[in-house]
Amino acid sequence: MKTIYHVQSGKYEKWELKKEGANQATKTFETKEEAYQFGREMCDENRPSELIVHQLNGDIEDKSLYNK
Repeated sequence: MKTIYHVQSGKYEKWELKKEGANQATKTFETKEEAYQFGREMCDENRPSELIVHQLNGDIEDKSLYNK
């Protein structure tokens, strides 16, 4: 089963990495780039997985698959 993570804007002008279906963010970051880098690490460690990066308005900016 594939694990899906989202890099998205969070509360208080922060960025977060959130596992799909979770109620809370896995981790919160000051910048989108920090959230993206951490998301890449999480996806690499939890293959098969997918990283979906969102723009500030919530639209999808990019998707990356991490297969076995």
